[in-house]
Amino acid sequence: MKLGITYLYTIFRYGYPHRVDDALRSIPEIRKLGFRFLEMEGLGAPFLLALYRRRAELVRIAKDSGVHVHNFCVVDPNLVSLDAAPRAKALARFRLGAEIAAELNAPTLHLASYAPPVNYLDARPYQLGANKGYRFAGMSRVRVPRGFDWNRVWNALVASCQACADIAAEYGKTVIMEPRVGEVICSVDSLLRLIEHVNRANFQANFDTAHFSAQRENPVLALEKLRGRFANIHIADNDPVSPDHLPIGDGVIDWMEFFRVLKRMNYRGHLGLDLGMSPDLVRAYQKSIKRIRAIASDLKIALEV
Repeated sequence: MKLGITYLYTIFRYGYPHRVDDALRSIPEIRKLGFRFLEMEGLGAPFLLALYRRRAELVRIAKDSGVHVHNFCVVDPNLVSLDAAPRAKALARFRLGAEIAAELNAPTLHLASYAPPVNYLDARPYQLGANKGYRFAGMSRVRVPRGFDWNRVWNALVASCQACADIAAEYGKTVIMEPRVGEVICSVDSLLRLIEHVNRANFQANFDTAHFSAQRENPVLALEKLRGRFANIHIADNDPVSPDHLPIGDGVIDWMEFFRVLKRMNYRGHLGLDLGMSPDLVRAYQKSIKRIRAIASDLKIALEV
């Protein structure tokens, strides 16, 4: 298994939104933290376009830093727009993300399903926005607009995922879907249904321990439910009273059994530490690495960091 770090480090270090300069600056910082494997994100159309223009610089900095970007996420809510025109433009931008992933030699491209198009009286469930910081909302009150049709929402998501998978296939990449609290895809069963409906060999799940736990899923059982259908793992602990992503060992997840099941599955892919909401993020990463190393040692799991 390969233990790496997700893009949350850069987001919490430099804020959201941040500049491409910040993203590039964070790569050698991540190496100094002790990580060689990184997931990056194209956070919105302007950022993605700017990063695409500087992709040669990105590849050079990653190589010089000794960091492999193994997963690239295109963050673009228009990918699931109910309107075909903005969705088509977002798919064209997704192709740029696939080109970035190809130049980075990243095997996976990462998607989210985003919040359903209803009216939110409080915060949206997974909020990223200018001057609003970065946070998860535990509960959201909604008003369902007249004419709302869940099947239309679902069909737009399926069509978008199919198109993304077909684009990714041209570059030899796998597309993975992230489950997130309060979004269209939030649970194991919604992920399984989506994978079935998309029906593409290169479309799989991104397994996320903290989001599943926050949804009151048992992450160990979730591994078995999604056996053979996930191509990347995000690991963070969680206490289901909130969606917060905690250091390993600070929540309720049974990590010894989690890694025991992964070993039984012969999983040799990536584990992305996905920590947030910590007053001392560097210490949280260090503590988590130490605890994961100890579990891997006890279970005789080969762990690359």
